Amino acid sequence: MYRDFFAHHPMLALPVLSLLLFIGVFALIVARTLRQRPAQTDPLAALPLDDAEVTRG
Repeated sequence: MYRDFFAHHPMLALPVLSLLLFIGVFALIVARTLRQRPAQTDPLAALPLDDAEVTRG
């Protein structure tokens, strides 16, 4: 019964395609994040702790 239902509905492929797209984008973001050098991210990580740029009025 379920095989007949799924076999005759082409719109059911869209959730599978969106899942594959999500996995692909997620994998690219993780790979790019892991490839970054610490020299690129250390200044950004210290921004919340940096008091030199705070202007007090």
